[in-house]
Amino acid sequence: MGRPGRRTWVCPHCFRRVGRDRLAYACPTAGCDGRGLTRADPLAGTAVCGGCGRATTPLCCTACGNRLPEGYLRTPGRLVALAGPVGSGKSTYIGVLVHELLHGLGAELDAALVPCDDDTMADYHERYERHLYDARHTVPKTAEHDGGRPLVHRLARTRRGRWGRRHEEVLTLVFLDTAGEHFASQERLETELRYLAAADAVIVLVDPLDLPGAPLKDPGADGAPGRSGEVLVRVLNHLRSAHGVGGADKLRIPVAVALTKADLLWPHLPENSALHRTRRPGPVFDADDRLAVHTELRALLRRWHEHQLDLRLERLCADHQLFALSTLGEPPLAGGALGHGGLVRPHRVEDPLLWLLHRFGALDRG
Repeated sequence: MGRPGRRTWVCPHCFRRVGRDRLAYACPTAGCDGRGLTRADPLAGTAVCGGCGRATTPLCCTACGNRLPEGYLRTPGRLVALAGPVGSGKSTYIGVLVHELLHGLGAELDAALVPCDDDTMADYHERYERHLYDARHTVPKTAEHDGGRPLVHRLARTRRGRWGRRHEEVLTLVFLDTAGEHFASQERLETELRYLAAADAVIVLVDPLDLPGAPLKDPGADGAPGRSGEVLVRVLNHLRSAHGVGGADKLRIPVAVALTKADLLWPHLPENSALHRTRRPGPVFDADDRLAVHTELRALLRRWHEHQLDLRLERLCADHQLFALSTLGEPPLAGGALGHGGLVRPHRVEDPLLWLLHRFGALDRG
């Protein structure tokens, strides 16, 4: 992402690196050609349209035509991307995490989640909210041909630093709900998922049903064993290449690897398992709890003879953590209807995001 003082920024919509010459003000008057706005200084903060005479502040990326979030050049934030194979639950995770941030979690963290444009608001409701929270049904599987627009949100949190100074930390959350098939080969990943190369951090979802050694059986599972491990390696190799990491060097951006459908694991875990715990509420990062969950998941991977997944993370990443979450709280019923009487009861879906907020200095250790 671009930083204050730099001459280029990464557009959060098309993920191209753009300079001042690829930015323009958008005229607020319908039907106006915006004459003269392309010659205005994008760093001035405002411009007057030469066609209609109205002042305007929104900027757009001329490479894709989409508007940039308000204040984006001043605080571009950190770009967090999402990845995962078929069946890992990306669509449900997006729908539930955004809902939690908009309804309760954001207030608890004193963090504002702001959609970057009207399309993000409309797409979120149509693609996720109306299924999960209105129809009380799972989100339909993303079609392989459905490229879609990314959902772009800005999550901003202000914290007090030394000598009472207040600092605003921003995460730009880019959720591009691509079909898991796009992760099926290195070539497709590199050509179709440009957002990964621009990421400052990545959340990789892993389906525990896809781990052959896990004590879970699902006759409806349609994936080949080991698929999640292969996708994880492709994502990490792509990130290493994009960030110029080679040889024995390790990728330095934070990588959160989250096992979804943790509710399937619960019956196989002891009562005192850290994976049963709920998060301690409040705008703090619980480092002791984080260590307990990460350590237990590493032990589970070894017990399931999934040594390679853990070893690959250690070998390729300098900064990674393991998570376990449940987006719905229990498996859906036949046909996709939600359990719990149609209610979504997520378990620790926010954990990867809280870790990233802490890593980027926006959430203090509690």
